[in-house]
Amino acid sequence: MSSFPTPLEEVIHHNVIKNNKTGGPALDVGQMKLLWRALGENTGYTFSIFESTLAPGMGIPLHRHPFPEFFYVLEGNLSIGYWNNQGVTEWDVCKAGESLMVQPNAPHTFFNKSEHPCRMLSVSTYHHERMMKDAVHPEGRTDFLPAHLTQADLHKLTKSMEKNQTFLVADHA
Repeated sequence: MSSFPTPLEEVIHHNVIKNNKTGGPALDVGQMKLLWRALGENTGYTFSIFESTLAPGMGIPLHRHPFPEFFYVLEGNLSIGYWNNQGVTEWDVCKAGESLMVQPNAPHTFFNKSEHPCRMLSVSTYHHERMMKDAVHPEGRTDFLPAHLTQADLHKLTKSMEKNQTFLVADHA
């Protein structure tokens, strides 16, 4: 007798995870609010999904990583900066309902340059989730980074980024 489940048993016992409007665990990265919609532990560590709200003026510096990243704007406008073939940063604006796919190793940045909050959904590999969890509290607490980062916080974040294959790029933005 086999100990493997039958296809019917796999379907019956397959776990489905539903998030309500408040989603999964929440965390603050500086003034950026993140709400996890899918954690690596629930996706076989293949990807993570988070919803984020960027206040006006908030954003992420120019960086790159060897994995793709997908952004879908839910509300507001998101300014995306990326290098063109001459190594100069160009800017594009994604409005609600628009999306953007960042290719592996493509230097990119994003900011909310508007006067209103911007909400977006991001899908990426588990490296993003792990990077943010490792940044300040490796034990996995959900209050990862304070609103005002100290030099020590920035150092920990940079080390966590490098450990998870994400690197800051000379800022031409």
